[in-house]
Amino acid sequence: EEQASGQTMTASMGNNPDAEPRNGSANKTDANADSVYTVSVTGAYDNDGFKGDGDGVDRIVKKPRELTDEEASQQGKFKLSRSEKWRILKNVSAVSFAFMIQFTAFQGTANLQSSINAKDGLGTVSLSAIYAALVVSCIFVPTFLIKRLTVKWTLCLSMLCYAPYIGSQFYPRFYTLVPAGVILGIGAAPMWASKATYLTQVAGVYAKLTDQAVDGIIVRFFGFFFLAWQTAELWGNLISSLVLSNPHGGSAISGNETITDFDTCGANFCVVNTLGNENLVRPNDAEIYEISGIYLACIIVAVILIATLVDPLSR
Repeated sequence: EEQASGQTMTASMGNNPDAEPRNGSANKTDANADSVYTVSVTGAYDNDGFKGDGDGVDRIVKKPRELTDEEASQQGKFKLSRSEKWRILKNVSAVSFAFMIQFTAFQGTANLQSSINAKDGLGTVSLSAIYAALVVSCIFVPTFLIKRLTVKWTLCLSMLCYAPYIGSQFYPRFYTLVPAGVILGIGAAPMWASKATYLTQVAGVYAKLTDQAVDGIIVRFFGFFFLAWQTAELWGNLISSLVLSNPHGGSAISGNETITDFDTCGANFCVVNTLGNENLVRPNDAEIYEISGIYLACIIVAVILIATLVDPLSR
């Protein structure tokens, strides 16, 4: 056995049994000719001095073949550039701000229903119709609509369903507000379903692109969405307050009105009496039309944002 530089070589020689030992150089030659060597090698090292001497064939390293788009899709892999990262963030931002504008209009309108449409409980009944239709729509409509229109265009159509309800504020009657509320409720379910589908799908692509956990990206995208969406209540009430508190709006009761009848003063004051609480008085039609016009424009802007800035999932 001979051991050198981490290499162990064992050689054993077996002589031909028919060969007889001979003396001299001829004997050595014959003995070597009849000998059988068995060599085993354990451990090895590369000797750069023998590279390229022609004894062996250099190993050819082949580059892996690039996958086609179809093969990559089947294996769940994505061929994306870094610009796709910013495109995805743009889509998430567009959806979030579109919903913020959309619900600025809806929440602002809904918060006024018990005041501006208090007669015969019209405003309250219309809100009840919205959520009753929403419950039924959640069961049947989202899957049906998304399969036929895709996620993006389901969003656009569903958001347009909010327009009739706000438009009905120009002529509030039971036969206008209640059917418009039903249309809104039917459209709300696929709108929320398509929004959740879109954010979840793009979060999965973004996670693969950035090599991050999918769950963490989904939570981050939904967190940003609801951050924008929750501010809609603030903007809606702010618009209503600015319009209704406008001193040039011609409200029903002026702040400088002199009351000569003192029956509602002091201990006789009653908050239920509209004469004692001007907040219970319906604003004049001009102010309601102004508010409704602003909110209706918000719906149109939100739909345009989705249609023009949001990329379809098929891309």
